[in-house]
Amino acid sequence: MKRTRRRCFYSAGWIFLSLLLFAIVAWGQEEEFTFDADAFARKAFSLDGYVEFKPSFSWLRQDSSLYKLNFYDQDDRKTLGSGYFALLADLAYRKGLFEAVLEPYLDYTTSPVENDTSASIFQGYFSLKPSVSFSLYAGKRTMRWGKGYAWSPTALVERPKNPNDPDLAREGFWMLTADYTKTFEGMLKTLSITPVIIPVSRSVNPDFSPDDGWLFAGKIYLLLLDTDIDLVVLAGENRPPRFGLDFSRNILSNWEIHGEVAFFEDLEQTRVEGDGQIRQYTFDAASALLGMRYLSGAETTYILEYYHNGTGYYPSQMKNFYSLVDNGYERYLAASDDSQLKEAAQLPSYRGFSPMRDYLFFRAIQKDAFGVLYFFPALTVIANLSDGSASLVPEMTYKGFTNLELRLKAFFLTGRSGGEFAEKPNRFRLELRARYFF
Repeated sequence: MKRTRRRCFYSAGWIFLSLLLFAIVAWGQEEEFTFDADAFARKAFSLDGYVEFKPSFSWLRQDSSLYKLNFYDQDDRKTLGSGYFALLADLAYRKGLFEAVLEPYLDYTTSPVENDTSASIFQGYFSLKPSVSFSLYAGKRTMRWGKGYAWSPTALVERPKNPNDPDLAREGFWMLTADYTKTFEGMLKTLSITPVIIPVSRSVNPDFSPDDGWLFAGKIYLLLLDTDIDLVVLAGENRPPRFGLDFSRNILSNWEIHGEVAFFEDLEQTRVEGDGQIRQYTFDAASALLGMRYLSGAETTYILEYYHNGTGYYPSQMKNFYSLVDNGYERYLAASDDSQLKEAAQLPSYRGFSPMRDYLFFRAIQKDAFGVLYFFPALTVIANLSDGSASLVPEMTYKGFTNLELRLKAFFLTGRSGGEFAEKPNRFRLELRARYFF
């Protein structure tokens, strides 16, 4: 009963906040009208995007659990080559106060073990901007909440980032949202309110819940004492409340620090027990991130982040999953029975980007290295502090050609048996990406 009352409180609170927002907007209409001539000078139609080709070659780790899970019914493989093609287009129509955006995404993957084609809409929405401080949006949008680079625990209405490539475009969710911004003189420079209404059903935003209903989310942004602060919340029907706080501040002109904390109530988690049984658990959790970004005099950018994933698994829980896979693989070899492996394949939470509890992220990027313009070598390290395994990723990016970007990355996965990165199917992977922008 206590949790039910609390959820009702959160939902009612954000409904009230939405009403308050529209009251503020109505009041704001009394302000002097401003005309942005540049906004009306833009072309009505625009088309941007990129075409991408990404071949890769992997040296496989045949004794790893995820190799057994992914390739148990394939011929023994020590290496695997694959090709990936993608098209992302950004079509926009802008006329006066109105804007329409459509972002289709097409991709095709080919390898000796799979050929897969998919198509989706990353974004597709209409917006109306009746004043410089107020906007309305309806449709599918990709939000950008949180201050973290590799992870963002306060990104409550977004799909998770890939910490190996955090800048990748991601698919949004269907929603109705608004933005209202007001500036002030004094310690509080800017206030921005963003209410969000999210419909949920089996065919619309099913990632949030298998049951039909409505979710209410919101963000309050403050520029207070030269510090960016966000307060976020998500609550509604068939969804336990989630809320969080993030901040970002420049200590020096070239040194920024940021942090996030998010709280999750009645979080559901599937766990593999030591006896191989699979059970559901419900618990409360908190996730946090603390990081910094520093630009040196030599124009080297350093990013460092610590991430505590309170929703993740402990090492013993991950080993239970690996044991389930290993035992299932032995059963398959002995009796051609893959039922246990299929059972393990239905547990994606053990195979996500960051399934465990404590991680350290480090990235260094050098601009115009060795005096070569548009040459950006980089090194990324992701360390799992819970089990000692790690991913080391050196890369080289060249942007010297018009509208063409070339990137070469190598992935080295290290750690002892039973560690997250040691149980990945790849021991080493080499990847080339050619991306042409239009």
